[in-house]
Amino acid sequence: MNKAMLIQRIQEERERLLQALEGLTPEEMTREPVFGEWTVKDILAHIAVWQGRLITTLFQLEQGRHPKDLTLSEAEVNALNERFYREQKDRPLERVLADFHGTYEQLLKRLERFSNEDLTQPGRFPGLPEPLWKLIAADTFEHDAEHRADIERWRERKT
Repeated sequence: MNKAMLIQRIQEERERLLQALEGLTPEEMTREPVFGEWTVKDILAHIAVWQGRLITTLFQLEQGRHPKDLTLSEAEVNALNERFYREQKDRPLERVLADFHGTYEQLLKRLERFSNEDLTQPGRFPGLPEPLWKLIAADTFEHDAEHRADIERWRERKT
């Protein structure tokens, strides 16, 4: 997947996620669990944290450094998700939304620094045998789509 296609997919899926949020009140976003204990606010905080981690990883790769945690087991991801939830759950909605939108904008700016070859060439970066775009996809449009579906199912149950 080339750079233009990657950015387009990221933007299209973010737009779909924003559409799934349309019309929700602050109370609905903060008080009603979507799945488990997680509210819409918790989901958006979760997405923002993972995109923030991705931005850090991209910065490290750009600097020629080997980021830690490039590959995590399912158990490690689950443990991080639980930790992030506990750290973020009491933050005000306004701050979570600012982070959600801010990390997205930062990510798009960071991606501009990478060439098509950087994104598509397997093994281009130490410790990352697959093309970089696959790592980016997992924490952007694939992640947004996963949680958009959660929100859409929750909204359908509410009606």
